[in-house]
Amino acid sequence: MSRKKIRKANAGKSSGDSSSMPQIRLPKDALAKINLGQSFAEYDRILLRPGVFVKTPATEAASDPSRSKCFFVGRRGTGKTAIAMHLSARHPTAIALHPQAFNAISMLVTIPIDKLRDVNQRPFRSLIACFQRALEDEVLLEWIKCGLTTFDQLPSGLRAERNYLEQCDFDLRILEFVDKVVEPLLKGDEKEWLKQLSKAKQIRRALDDCAVDQRFHRIVTIDRIDDSWDGSDHAVVFLMALMHACIELSSSVEYIRPLLFLRENIFERVRQIDNEFARVETCVVSLDWTEELLIEMIERRLQLPLNPKPRIGETWDYFFEQMDGKSSRPLVFEYCQRRPRDVLTYCELAIDAAQSKRHEKVLIEDFQDARHRFSDSRFKDLCDEYSENFPQLQLVLSRFHGLGREFTLPGIDTFIKKLLVDDDIRVQCEWVYSYTTPDTFVKWLFGIGFVGIRRKGHDRVDFRSLGARSSIAPTLDATASVVVHPTFVEALGLQDKVVGSLDETISLQAQGLLIDLPEAIDLKGYQDSLNHLLKQIKQIERGTEQQAEFEDWVGEVVRLCFFRALTNLAPQQRDFEGRVRRDWIAANRAQAGFWEMVRGRYQATQVLVECKNYSELQASDFHQVVYYMTKPIGTFAVLVFRGEIENHYYGHIKRIASDKGGDGMVLMLTERDMLVFIRQSLNGRVKESHIQDIYDRTVRAIS
Repeated sequence: MSRKKIRKANAGKSSGDSSSMPQIRLPKDALAKINLGQSFAEYDRILLRPGVFVKTPATEAASDPSRSKCFFVGRRGTGKTAIAMHLSARHPTAIALHPQAFNAISMLVTIPIDKLRDVNQRPFRSLIACFQRALEDEVLLEWIKCGLTTFDQLPSGLRAERNYLEQCDFDLRILEFVDKVVEPLLKGDEKEWLKQLSKAKQIRRALDDCAVDQRFHRIVTIDRIDDSWDGSDHAVVFLMALMHACIELSSSVEYIRPLLFLRENIFERVRQIDNEFARVETCVVSLDWTEELLIEMIERRLQLPLNPKPRIGETWDYFFEQMDGKSSRPLVFEYCQRRPRDVLTYCELAIDAAQSKRHEKVLIEDFQDARHRFSDSRFKDLCDEYSENFPQLQLVLSRFHGLGREFTLPGIDTFIKKLLVDDDIRVQCEWVYSYTTPDTFVKWLFGIGFVGIRRKGHDRVDFRSLGARSSIAPTLDATASVVVHPTFVEALGLQDKVVGSLDETISLQAQGLLIDLPEAIDLKGYQDSLNHLLKQIKQIERGTEQQAEFEDWVGEVVRLCFFRALTNLAPQQRDFEGRVRRDWIAANRAQAGFWEMVRGRYQATQVLVECKNYSELQASDFHQVVYYMTKPIGTFAVLVFRGEIENHYYGHIKRIASDKGGDGMVLMLTERDMLVFIRQSLNGRVKESHIQDIYDRTVRAIS
């Protein structure tokens, strides 16, 4: 038989019998080369590599302008930032905004919250107009940057915006516009108020005349809304105004498509107060994930170092040991809540365990070894996620420690009674008194994803899904039981039993749980110290006379807010020759996240913090910082001052980076940024997205 006939016969055999297809054999060191990337999209460089991003229904909705969807809502870790990054990568002209002005707006707007929150009244309509104008200006600025027009070519209706475009970023622009609209409203100056209110419409009409073709169309992604706000009712109202501005812009013009990415718990707060919420809800997309999509996400990352690559759907079993002859996928998906960050983190921890033991595959024992680390991480993450809605949430959930995995409703009733007489709960968690009946308490626990509901006689437990409309618990009856999600079992040391009641001799306690606090300080003392810092900065006058007081204040902020990553903080540090003095220096011992990236990127085993108790930085301030950068310490420093960041400051940072061979960075933090860190710590939040955002802006500005 000729070779041609043999190839033809083999081809026919392969197409008719899939079992005869050649199997890919992985090299022995294949697992050692695997890196699934970061579970936080803002740190994940792998996410931008070709073929890694997984398209979901939410991604399709964001990419399709005909869908008229503005709001993408999901729990933490469901891919909001990943979609925003994907859109920016696909559309180079996309505009990415991370607003931080919500706290500052509340200082300008002194209108009572009752009058401000009504969607149809003047104060709220004024806020909508301000956000519309700020978004319109952002698009106009992008047109100019891209060379689609120039300031000289602009019609007269747009030339007046030049100062706002050149001198203000999005946040400062918002503050300016709110100030101009609210002041005449408070004074009763109808003429001036109407004049300012009509500005957004005038600018929109002028933009309509300029946007002659598709080149002028822009996507505006608005993400990380909650990074720098205080969670007050005023902040929620301002967010609500931004949402209505997005709806009106999206429906009235084609060349501006705002897409707002929101955490579900923030979205729920808007739902509670918006008397026109039906209008908002029609524009919402939930970030839901199926098991198939989550498997594809992991497999695409596993395939990266392989050539040839196994097929999607088969890759999992090449790397993960089977369980009783079947895929080990249920071991992951019955343990994790079905969102990408959870699955990615758990698989990464299991791979780390396998790599440390030099296994050629991830074995079942590696998954078991990873459980406790993953459970601790998820427990802290849950408390962080809902810290704004329920401050010090970890105190309540930690009281389950050492009890059972499953509770009857009478068991929950006795738990609540013990909880309500706990001194720490009474002082720190007053909100818990809104959930004092078994029915309301269980529905609340279900809504945050801590428990599920089991019907009598059924093995299946109904846990909540991830969508924005899925937080309502199933109807409870006397026969139902409450099951703590498997994710939290190891962290809380739960026993494999059903709790029907709690004896009077049993006291609720959190033994074995580590509530992160710096340097042997209790929770009350920690909060008192943070509140003292908020008051103290108001008493420190700007200038050289109180430079030492400002340095001490900055040092305390670093010590109390960054203790998880930055340790061994030392003031006024000199080298062994007594020549080089740095205001503060801290050891960088981060194992993950932003500070771990800083240590790897800039070799920053130590982090320098320079403090300037004045508003305007000079070239000498940057020269001083770069003098402190040395090879043993690293080439990363933080410069804290009391003004606003000016564009020309970035020129100094760019020169520093150039002098250090591209590996030097000075991160500027303002007084406002430091206050954000304090407020986040008061709420028990463990977040680095705010400082990551500042870093990202700096990198883009000097690139």
